[in-house]
Amino acid sequence: MLTTSSDPVLFSVATPTRNDLTQLRRCVGSVRGQQGVSVEHLVQDAVSGDGTPEWLAEQPDLLAVSEKDSGMYDAIGRAWRRSRGRYLSWLNADEQYLPGTLAAVHRYFESHPEVDVIFGDYIVCQDDGSPVAWRREIPFRRLYVANSFLYAQSCTLFFRRRLLDQGLLGFDIQLKYASDKDLLLRLADAGVRIVHLPQTLALFGIDGNNLSTHPQVAQEGELVRLRHGAWRLKWLRHAVLVARRVERLLAGAYVRRDFSYQFASDEVPHYQQFSAQSVGGRYALSDARPQRR
Repeated sequence: MLTTSSDPVLFSVATPTRNDLTQLRRCVGSVRGQQGVSVEHLVQDAVSGDGTPEWLAEQPDLLAVSEKDSGMYDAIGRAWRRSRGRYLSWLNADEQYLPGTLAAVHRYFESHPEVDVIFGDYIVCQDDGSPVAWRREIPFRRLYVANSFLYAQSCTLFFRRRLLDQGLLGFDIQLKYASDKDLLLRLADAGVRIVHLPQTLALFGIDGNNLSTHPQVAQEGELVRLRHGAWRLKWLRHAVLVARRVERLLAGAYVRRDFSYQFASDEVPHYQQFSAQSVGGRYALSDARPQRR
């Protein structure tokens, strides 16, 4: 339920975007489709040339700005700084919240006042909404993240506003690909309680153009790992990765299962129902069908 400028707000959702209008409209639809909570959707557009600024101007319920920025993380920070919500999150244009996600997150935060950060499970899907994988995660372990990769997917992350007010919720905008990992490790080092909510919260879209396919991702990821004290010996890092995989195995994360979900096909939103049979958690970005841009 999107709010007006005078309404109290529970959730502030930031969406950074550039030349991605088709997927942005679906993302907006998934936020508009949330029920039982108040939410403001702050779209930060990097002066797109595909009609995005004009479309945003016709959406009075969106808090949209079109201006130059220094990348995705800078755009998210700009949106958060003009937000009013009790809980903050960001949802990239190629991602969606599943129906009921914000209400579930609100209930968890309300019943666990000691928790400041939540992340959950998610479904990986193609650009048309068809399923690729179902990612069921395990609790946040700093050792795992510092020595391998961040498995708290951004589309499932939610933060209490007090982290922003305390100056803890900010990105290093010099990092273009791994600043979310840097942020989560800094929060963990500050004693912030980061909790995994074992519920499927979002859809993560892959279309062959994801930021994580950029060749500099590995280089920047290694920079962040070393910044946060990762072990330099490869066999030790490999042992950590094996430990994480064993924990996921014991948690049932690799079991192939049937599931169904709703995919917002436009900004209204209209939903498409998808059902998947015997789908596991493994996927590669090469599973995506490259989209024409």
